[in-house]
Amino acid sequence: MANYIKQSLEEGEQIIFKGRLHWSYIFRYLFYSLFFTIGGIVAIALAYYKFPEHKDALFYTGIALLVLAFFIWIIGRIIRTRTEFSITNTRFVQKDGIFNIKMTEIPFSKIETVNFYQSLWQRFLGTGCVEMVGSGGTSHIVHCIEQPMKVRNIICASIKKKAEDNQTPSVQNTPITPNNTEENGSES
Repeated sequence: MANYIKQSLEEGEQIIFKGRLHWSYIFRYLFYSLFFTIGGIVAIALAYYKFPEHKDALFYTGIALLVLAFFIWIIGRIIRTRTEFSITNTRFVQKDGIFNIKMTEIPFSKIETVNFYQSLWQRFLGTGCVEMVGSGGTSHIVHCIEQPMKVRNIICASIKKKAEDNQTPSVQNTPITPNNTEENGSES
């Protein structure tokens, strides 16, 4: 999956940080997968120990529930891995999708503000959201990411470094000596 971001790198550009979605982003898929797994195990156990006269129906229902749980878990994994992002030394890059790919790139020179959002529940889990507001007021939010404060700090530090690298001195530094200073007023 990281090939798309690596392929988009420009000459001399390096990846500083790779990120992905937090596991809590797919919590409902994990919950339903666990729910159907327990249901499948209970159905198989009932088929052998409680209702032997309905053994076949309960056994196949249990197997179907276990297969359903597995597919729900796989869908959750695919959803989590479909989104990845990287912070390079010049820009923020995010890739969404598996079959249809969408790349979002924001150069650091175009980012004006980096906002950080984290609820109490997200703080407990170690997840949060980072929003980058660009020139013109456009924004890009990355929801439910791992290490959101670290991501925010890396983006802010990269923006600052990029701005410092792009600054050119506007006034030439010439040392002031008594020979090159002008005197105002009359001579003494």
